[in-house]
Amino acid sequence: MKGAKKDLAAQIVEPSSQPNKATGRAKRQEVPAPVGKSLPERQRELIDFYEQYEDLVEALCDAARFGPDIVLERRYFEARTRIRADYPALRPFLISYLDFQPEDAIAGLKLCGRPVDAFEALVAAFDLQEFFKLDDGNMIFRITRTREALNAYGEHLRQLAAKAA
Repeated sequence: MKGAKKDLAAQIVEPSSQPNKATGRAKRQEVPAPVGKSLPERQRELIDFYEQYEDLVEALCDAARFGPDIVLERRYFEARTRIRADYPALRPFLISYLDFQPEDAIAGLKLCGRPVDAFEALVAAFDLQEFFKLDDGNMIFRITRTREALNAYGEHLRQLAAKAA
């Protein structure tokens, strides 16, 4: 029975961490780093996202100023759809530069039933009517913080490109 447990443990433990029979120490095995996107691909991804983001901000600001209408609803919905699809790939990079505020999490709980960050709070509502009905007065502050995060990440990518050149 004891030998069976040892065999089972050997199957569960990754081969790279099994001990060397001679020394009793774990074998070291080089694990290749995951291949990610190249710097130019990351820059292009950010530029594309920023264009979508600006469409969203324009729709939100126009709706705040003039009131939601069918054209603005369509613009918000299209920008919201694109951002919700593309943000998850950028989120791990952007959150490094994002100023998190509790109000964003609270807005997410009201709009979609879960805490969110500032980017997600801007697209959490299904439409503009819902967005402004539940608006907590922090839309401009969220836009400012998300724009700062986008700009800081863009600057980071520019610095990396300058070092690589």
